[in-house]
Amino acid sequence: MEYYRNRSNGYRAVQLFALSFTMYMVAVLPFFIKRGLPFFYYGDYNVQQIPFYTVAHRAIRNGDFFYLWNMDFGGSLIGSFSFYLLGSPFFWLTIPFPENAIPYLMPFLMAMKYGICAVTAYIFIRRKVIRDEAAMIGALLYAFSGFNDCNIVFNHFTDIVCFFPLYLYSFDKLMEIDHHNDRLLFVPGGKKFIFFTLMTTLMAVINYYFFFGEVIFLLLYFFTCYVSGNKIKHIFRMFFRALLGGFLGVAIGGFYFLQAILGVAGNNRLSKLSLGYDLVSYESMNMLWDILKSMVMIPDIIGKGTVFYTTPVKNASLAVFLPFFGLSGVIAYFLLKKNKKGGYRKLLAVSLVIAFVPGLNAMFSLLNENYYARWFYMPILIMSLVTSIVIERGSSYQLRKGVLATCLLFLLILVISVLPSYDQYGDITFFELIFNEKIFWRDVIGTAIILLLLIVSVFAVPKCIRKVRISFREDAFLVLKKPIMRVEIMLIFTVISSIISLFIVLKNGSGLISDFGKEQWENQMLYSKPTISDDEFFRTETDDTATNYDMFWGYGSLHSFISTIPAETINFLKGAGDITRNVETRIPKENIGLRAISSNKYYFENSLINDEGIFETDGGIDGFIYLNSENGIDIYRNTNYIPMGFTYDYCISESDYEMIDDQIIKDRILSVAMILSDDDVEKYSGIIKELPKSYYKEQMPLDLFNKNCLDRVQSSCQKFEPDTRGFTAMTNNFMSETLMFFSVPNMKGFDIKVDGKEAEIINADYGMIAVKLSEGVHNIRADFLPYGYKEGTVISIIGIVILCAYIMLVRFYKKR
Repeated sequence: MEYYRNRSNGYRAVQLFALSFTMYMVAVLPFFIKRGLPFFYYGDYNVQQIPFYTVAHRAIRNGDFFYLWNMDFGGSLIGSFSFYLLGSPFFWLTIPFPENAIPYLMPFLMAMKYGICAVTAYIFIRRKVIRDEAAMIGALLYAFSGFNDCNIVFNHFTDIVCFFPLYLYSFDKLMEIDHHNDRLLFVPGGKKFIFFTLMTTLMAVINYYFFFGEVIFLLLYFFTCYVSGNKIKHIFRMFFRALLGGFLGVAIGGFYFLQAILGVAGNNRLSKLSLGYDLVSYESMNMLWDILKSMVMIPDIIGKGTVFYTTPVKNASLAVFLPFFGLSGVIAYFLLKKNKKGGYRKLLAVSLVIAFVPGLNAMFSLLNENYYARWFYMPILIMSLVTSIVIERGSSYQLRKGVLATCLLFLLILVISVLPSYDQYGDITFFELIFNEKIFWRDVIGTAIILLLLIVSVFAVPKCIRKVRISFREDAFLVLKKPIMRVEIMLIFTVISSIISLFIVLKNGSGLISDFGKEQWENQMLYSKPTISDDEFFRTETDDTATNYDMFWGYGSLHSFISTIPAETINFLKGAGDITRNVETRIPKENIGLRAISSNKYYFENSLINDEGIFETDGGIDGFIYLNSENGIDIYRNTNYIPMGFTYDYCISESDYEMIDDQIIKDRILSVAMILSDDDVEKYSGIIKELPKSYYKEQMPLDLFNKNCLDRVQSSCQKFEPDTRGFTAMTNNFMSETLMFFSVPNMKGFDIKVDGKEAEIINADYGMIAVKLSEGVHNIRADFLPYGYKEGTVISIIGIVILCAYIMLVRFYKKR
C-alpha cells in the first residue's frame, strides 16, 4: 500500500504557488466584498507603498531615470526608491499596466509574493526532509509566518523574503563542492558558483538594507553548520569560494548597488548608532517578553502593540509566529537527542541570543539606534525547516512536549495580560496592561483556535488512518484505498491556520480606518487632482491627513513621508530651518521664510478629514490666501512665493546664523540673506555683502519680510525648466556680479555650466545650490548624473567580464 508519494519539484512548485496565492486571496476576499477594490489597508501601505509605486511607475514610463523633482526637494530615482521598490521584480511587472491600475494590482502582487515565498522555501526545505508534505508544510509556515503578515503594511519587505530561501539554497549548493571532500587541487564550482554569484547580485539589487543583514546571517550559517566536522583546508576553501562569489555578485550589480548606497549616504537615518548601555540591555524588560510573545501568538500590527508594548517596538516588525505550530516544532527539535550537536540547533540558539542582546540585534541594521527586528525572517526559515523535520516523525514524544510548552507559554502571556495594576488614581484595575484591546482579543481568539487544531492533530489524530468507523454501527468500518497520514491532516490544518492568522492581521489593520476614510482616500488621492493652471515651477504642501497626496498627483511635495532622501536636504532643513528630519518632512507653520525660498506656492488642506487643520482652527500660515476647494481639498496660495533661481544682496555666515537664538528671526532672515560657510563669506566678500547685525536683534516685521520676498521675486530667473537630467534656467539682466540661489539639494553628481562654461557650485543654506554670475543675462544648464553612476558602470562591466572569463575557464576545465 502506498503511504506517501514524491512528486517532481516542478509539480510541487506550481501546486504550492497556486495554493498560497489562493490562500492569500481567501483571507483578503472579505475585505474586497465589504469595501471593494482597490484594497485599502492602513499606515504606510496607503501613504507610501501605493504613491511610491505610482511615482516610480510614472517615472519609468516617462523616461525619468535620473532626477525626480516631485519627491520631497528632489533626488535621484535610484537613491530615492531602491530601498522601497526599484530592485523588485514585482514592481517591474506593473510597468506594462497603465498607472491607474496600480492600486488595483497591489493585493494580487502580494498574493504572488506569498506564492513565491512558499515555492522558494519548498526548494530549500525539500532537500532536507523525506516527505513532500512535510516540505510543503514548512514552505507554508515560512510564507504565512507572522513576519510576512505583520509587514504587509511595508509592502516591499516581502520582496526580499521571497528570494532568501533560494539564496540560502544556492549557498548550500556552493558549500557542497568542498564539504568533507578531501581534494588535492582546487576544483571550480561551475554552475553552483555561478548560481550563488547571480543570487548575490539579485539580493543586493532587491534591497541593500536587507542584503547587509543577509551577509551577516550567511556568516552565522557558515560557522554553525559547516565549520564543525571539516578540516581547516576545507573550511578555507568553502569560505574563500563564498567570499569570491559574494564579491563578484556585488560587483555585477555595482551599477545599481553603488548608486543606491551613495544616494542615501549621510542620511541621519543611517548615521545614528546604538552606543553605551543600548548595546547591552534593552530599556525595558518588556522587550524580552514581547519577543517571546511574538513567537507564540498571532503578531501585533505595526504601530499598534498590545501587551508588553514599548515605544521602540512601534515600527520594529517584531513578529516570529509560525501558523499552526508556533514554537512547538522548534522546541521538539531541540529535545531530539540526535540533533543536539546539529548546525540548525546552534544557529537557532545563536539567533535567540542575538535577539535578546540589543547590540547584537543592531548588527543587522548597521548598528542603527532604532530597534528593528527586520532580520527575523531568516531564522524563521530555519524554524520552518526544523518543524518540517520534526513532523515527519509523527506523534513523537518530543513534539507533544513542544505543543504543551507552546500552549503553556500562550496561557502565561494571557494570564500576565490580565494581572491587576494601579490606575492613575491609585485604584486597582484589571486589563489595564493591554493596549488596543480589540486587536489583542482578536489575536488571542485566533491563536487559541489555531492551538486547538494543533492539540487535536498531535494528541487525537492517529499516525495513519486506514479505516473510518461508520457512526451508526460500532462494528462497521470503511476501508480507505489510500491511508490518510497525520502529516496530510497537519498540512490541511496548516492551510486553515495560515488563513486565520493572515485574516486577523488584515482585519486588525483595516479596522483602523473607517469606510468613510477609505472612500475619501480613493476619491481624493486616486480619482481626483486639484486643478492648478500654473506653468512655472513650484512646490506644494499638504496637511497630515493628505500625506504624499501631492507626490501622487505629480507635484513637488514639501510634506513628504519617505526615509530615503538626500543628506543635503536633511542638512538644509536642520541648518536653515532647525527642523530635525527623520522619516517625514514637516515644516512648522512659523517657517514662512523657509517656505518662500523653497518655491512653496500652494498648500492643500483636507477639510473633509482634517477637523483641526492649520487654516481651519489655527489661523493658517502667514502669507497664504484661500483660492478655492475641490473635492474637499482647500487650496491656499503663498503670496510670498519666490520662483526658482533668485539672488540676494546680503549673505550671513553659518557661525553667525547659528548664534541667533530666536528661530523666527533666523527664519525671516532667509528672505534677505543667503547662508554661506565662513570661508565662502570671505571668498565672495567682493560680490555679496554681509548682513548688518541689526537684523539679528529682533524679529523682522511681516511687511518688511513681504518686501524682501518681492525683491527676491524681481531678481528671479526669467525661465526655469526642470527635467530628469537637471534643469535649464535663463536669468534676468544683472548690473553687477552676484550669487544665484537654487533650492535644489547640492548632491554629488550635479555639474553646472553658465553660458556653456563650467561653473563652481557653491554650497548655500547648508545643503542647497548657489552659483556665481557676472553682469548680464545668462543661460544656466545643470546636468545631473547620479553619484556612482560612472564608477558603478565600470564595476559592473568588470564583474561581468570576470564572470564570463570564469565560465570559459570552467568549460575549458571540463573539456580537459
